[in-house]
Order: sequence, then C-alpha cells, then structure tokens
Amino acid sequence: MKFESARSGAGIQGYLTRPKGAGPFPAVVLLHSCLGLPADRKAIGSMVAGWGYVALFVDDFATRGLKETCAVDFPEGPSDAFGALAFLSKLPYVDPARIGALGYSQGGDTALAIASSRSAAGLAVPGDLKFRAAAAFYPPCANAAGARLTIPSLILVGELDDVTPEADCERLVRSQPGSGPEVKLVVYPGAHHLFDDPSYAAGKRLFGMLLQYDRSAAEHSRLELRDFLAAKLAP
Repeated sequence: MKFESARSGAGIQGYLTRPKGAGPFPAVVLLHSCLGLPADRKAIGSMVAGWGYVALFVDDFATRGLKETCAVDFPEGPSDAFGALAFLSKLPYVDPARIGALGYSQGGDTALAIASSRSAAGLAVPGDLKFRAAAAFYPPCANAAGARLTIPSLILVGELDDVTPEADCERLVRSQPGSGPEVKLVVYPGAHHLFDDPSYAAGKRLFGMLLQYDRSAAEHSRLELRDFLAAKLAP
C-alpha cells in the first residue's frame, strides 16, 4: 500500500500487518535503517502484529529509487513517519490516540526526532495528532544532542557499537530533565550495531565498522520492546 509523506505529499511505499479482529488496535510505525528494509521485515511486522498492534513498515526508498543512504543525510524520515501516522489514524481499526514509532539506526534517528519537541515543525499534520511513544534501536544519539524528548522513549544499543556509540546515548539520556517523560536506555554488553538482525550472524564491516547479530541481545531487546509498547500504548 502507499500513503503520502507529510511535507511533500509524495507517495511512499508501506507494508501493513494487522492483528485479527475488528479493533480498534494500537499501532506502530516502523522505520528502517540506511540500508533499507531489513531481510526479516515480514517477521518483524508479524511479531508486532502478534503482540496486538497494527504494524506499518515504511519503505522510504522504493518510490525514490534509493538503495541506501549510509553516506548521506536523509531529512525526509520524519516527514514520511508523520505521513504514516496520518494514514494509520484514518483506518477504522486503528486507535489514533495510541500510535508509536519504532526505528532502527537511521530510522532510530527519525524516532528520536519524533520524540523531540521539534519533530513536527513544518509538517502537514493535524495539531491533535501525535505519536504517543518512540523506541529506537542503535540510533545516532549524537544527532539528538540538546534535544528534549517529549514522549516516553526507549533506546536500545550495543556496548561495542562503533557506528552509533552508546556513550552518545548515555549523554542524551542524562541530559533529560527529571520532570520529563520516561526515557529508558538499555545497553547490551559485547553487542555491536544491528545486534538484532540475524542476517548479520557472520558479521560484516561497513566503512570499517562492524555489523553483527547477537542472539542474546536480540532476544532481550524484543522483550524490552514488547513491555515498553504494552506500557506506553495501553488504553
């Protein structure tokens, strides 16, 4: 299916997976890394739907003819995410007050932008339509330095991640005011970038940095994510 990006109105490809039943269900907008949709995209969507959420995996690249954006900025991420939010909010089986964002790496950067008070500036989104929570797997937290996260947020990162260092995420979390929404950081000992992606079981280097699956971290992160979504997107 396709929906419109919030700023430009450009058509964006998306993949929708929903639970059985009439709903209305909470929903999650899923945002991929700079490498594009993960090999296990269907499995991730099915997992989230199995937890009771409508899952919309955004493909930022398909209609733009892109293969990857690992060496360049990608400013369209928030616009696409808010377009997905607007699309989901109009579905009869989705509760528009219970929609969260889940991003991976570059998509995690977008998730943190969504969580920031600056995230919806200039986007054609109704003022009462907002994301309720955001989760980010190994995001580049340095890009969010100085930001105030205004919705509950979960950050999951590997201790040995040399693509998006966990130290940047620690600084971001420490900088949040105690009176703000819950911001939780989980650091996985010995884990690298893409620790939850089984297609990197053998490890691979990108621009000299290691991408590697870690089964223990992956399994634990799924539990963290499940519990976070259940707590923050509850009625």
